[in-house]
Amino acid sequence: MYDRVNLSDLELHENTIADGRVRAVGYELRPKQMRPSVWVFEPGEQSTKHYQEEQEELYHVLSGRFEMAFSDDEGDETETLTLESGDVVVVSPDEVRQLTCLDAGEVFIVGAPNTKDDGVVVD
Repeated sequence: MYDRVNLSDLELHENTIADGRVRAVGYELRPKQMRPSVWVFEPGEQSTKHYQEEQEELYHVLSGRFEMAFSDDEGDETETLTLESGDVVVVSPDEVRQLTCLDAGEVFIVGAPNTKDDGVVVD
């Protein structure tokens, strides 16, 4: 069995937890083991600084250019990656991260396991 959707057929929804908009791939396809979505950003927009309680996250840059900053437990930045179209990064649940858009683009993000409201925002 399989389910299929084309990103161009999905509505772009405003997001309440971060800048940018989201194409809710997971809502449309309803996978049991993962939470996929496509986030759409304009330059300067960013995700919240967060970590996950359980979910490992995969980020695949579809277009544009981004920075992904990692922080330690005190909130101090420890490393920054520049990500471009085609780059893929997997981040462990406990790693504090924040994605910032440099050039308008889209990022395909998959969290697994499929755990609702797993993210913990860091101030």
